[in-house]
Amino acid sequence: MKQTISAIRSIILWLAIVVVVATGLRLSGDTFWQYIFVFGQYVFFLRSPLFMAALLLALPTIAEFILPSMLKNLFVLRGKWQMAFTILGATVAGMSVVLVAAIIIENAPARFGVEALTEISPLISQSCLLAMFLALPTTFAVTDLSAEEIGNKRWQGLFLGISFSSIFLFLFDWTRNFLAINNSSNPFVVDLVSGLNRSLVDVISWLGIKHTKGYIYSGKLTDEHFDAFIFFFLLLIVYLLIFQIFKPTSKPSNKKPEAAALLYVMLLISITTLFFGNLTFYFDYWRFSVLFFLLLISVLMYSLFNVDHYFELKEDPLQPNEPTDFLKLVEKRLQKDTLVVVCASGGGIQAAGWTAQVLTGLQADDCLGKSFTKAIGLISSVSGGSIGTMYYLDRFSNKGFPEDTESEQIVNSATADSLDAVGWGLAYPDFWRIISLPMLPEIFTPQISDRGIALETDWQGEMKTPNDPKTLAKWREEILEGKIPIPVFNATIVENGFRLLITPMNFGKSEEKKFFDFNNLYPGYDINLVTAARLSATFPYVSPLCREDIDIDKNYHVADGGYFDNSGFVTAVEWLNKLLEESQKSQEKKIKRVLILQINPFPKATCASQAQKNRGLFMATLGPLLTIFKVRDPIFNARNLTEVELLQQKWQQVSKACEEQEIDIQYFPIHFPNQEEAPNFYNRQGEYRPPLSWKLTQKEKQAIKDGWDAIKGKGKIQELKTLWKDTWKID
Repeated sequence: MKQTISAIRSIILWLAIVVVVATGLRLSGDTFWQYIFVFGQYVFFLRSPLFMAALLLALPTIAEFILPSMLKNLFVLRGKWQMAFTILGATVAGMSVVLVAAIIIENAPARFGVEALTEISPLISQSCLLAMFLALPTTFAVTDLSAEEIGNKRWQGLFLGISFSSIFLFLFDWTRNFLAINNSSNPFVVDLVSGLNRSLVDVISWLGIKHTKGYIYSGKLTDEHFDAFIFFFLLLIVYLLIFQIFKPTSKPSNKKPEAAALLYVMLLISITTLFFGNLTFYFDYWRFSVLFFLLLISVLMYSLFNVDHYFELKEDPLQPNEPTDFLKLVEKRLQKDTLVVVCASGGGIQAAGWTAQVLTGLQADDCLGKSFTKAIGLISSVSGGSIGTMYYLDRFSNKGFPEDTESEQIVNSATADSLDAVGWGLAYPDFWRIISLPMLPEIFTPQISDRGIALETDWQGEMKTPNDPKTLAKWREEILEGKIPIPVFNATIVENGFRLLITPMNFGKSEEKKFFDFNNLYPGYDINLVTAARLSATFPYVSPLCREDIDIDKNYHVADGGYFDNSGFVTAVEWLNKLLEESQKSQEKKIKRVLILQINPFPKATCASQAQKNRGLFMATLGPLLTIFKVRDPIFNARNLTEVELLQQKWQQVSKACEEQEIDIQYFPIHFPNQEEAPNFYNRQGEYRPPLSWKLTQKEKQAIKDGWDAIKGKGKIQELKTLWKDTWKID
């Protein structure tokens, strides 16, 4: 009965809508349709500025409510100056949109023969007000979202931003009035502007041949085009200054100037609007697709100049050619015949921070102690977990563990912001490639040729020796001496989907198990640690897929390890199984206990998930992508539990068959605390959305530390302490 009533209501509502629309169409006159026709033409001609205007207005909403994990922290700024210049950047972007719109609205009748929009022309004349209107959403967003980061300083930043924007708009308006020939009484200004105008007219005439309508009026460039040219020239100067001042360097984040990543976004919007808007105005005369033309040019440029993204290989004559004897290495780190294997899951900077926090927290004297760290034989990490692992192992001392005084620095390094470096790389070398100028990165910034290397450079600044990059070969020396455990940074080969184990040691070859070992794939070569970690953390599209910079047969592209296995568990279990087989054959010291830790940076998935109502359109469009994201952790957790059970059963049977002491294999997943364990982190809907990008707010950084404090004395951690100190009695 309810379904019948609901169906009748739907039919009635649909018929009512049809009647209203049909009546409206019937009553509308020819004038209405003529206006719609003209309006539609201008929407087509204005597609570039309209799209950018919509982006400026909608980006804060998208960032905060639709894609918060990816974009929200773009609007969280670290100081009043970052805030001031970002607001200024948004105003400049707004002015770019208005100037291009003015070119099209004022000159489209002459160029395309369409009816003039006399009603809108007066509105376009208020360019300063329109620019500030387009900047308002960004201004409100950065003021609101930066509140917890910089407190009351945001009001200073807001005041400075509005002041800078007002000064900029005043100066630009004054400059274009000053340079207007008709308004100037200064002969020098008249001659200068006239000469510049004639030069621009000559260029336009040469490019347009006979089709200069909409550009030249009474022998000179139209005011709208001249204003846009002056604006673009000044913007280009600012663009080049930012390029030089904020180029990423290998210095700690507190010792170098950094522009906000959002400023680079605004810079890109400004330049792209002027670039594409003017191109479409020019080529629309012939109804030629600018987008198709640029794509064609980009394809040709990429092909002719062999454009790609690369990572650097270094020569390593001491690289091992034969598979490593892991049992001998592990024996140096066993604690009372006990081995620890760590798996660090991916998940952006949240994973990096949580991995570093858990590993340093477990080493603390009030938890497992230094015997835990000394017993770690292998760390298999993925994506963000690889970054946390890198900073953790970087601070190890000759004693086989990091000193307690290093713990805070390890976590701070793992959670240091790197999104600004990505923004620089995207706004400069990568943008130059997109606009078909692939030779510019090699000329102007050969050391930082894309956003991936910019990210590496930023990470290097947080290493213990920022000016002396460590490599896999250096870690190999420390592993052979028993100083550090064996790290494996898991990545994925794009061409065949195989795992790539980026590690100092030789894991051999395995077609069966579908993996490549770095030492076998690139014999005789080495790699920087930050490069190795970056390859494992090639999160799309934050950093680009890349291949080696040396022309060799194995010309593979490397992607994020999370494509294959976001937990690092497959590599760890394969290695452990083989190691236990070797241990069983050994006549010397054998492994009797194994602790497998799975570090997961997100709360454990529960059955009591929140059902989403009345989100049909959202689920129809983005639901499939949301499902892919949501099933990752449940799939990996279920699979990992099954793998552990199979491993335990196998070695129970082996021990019985050999009539030896059973190998005790224990598995402990350590998740970021859920709502019951740490309710302060969660909103009213029971959601906690840590970012996946390379930037954390101060609150989110503190949440990682507080999250560890919330779980270290209870639950799984307490069970782990009981196992380690009471059952296994390891001091």
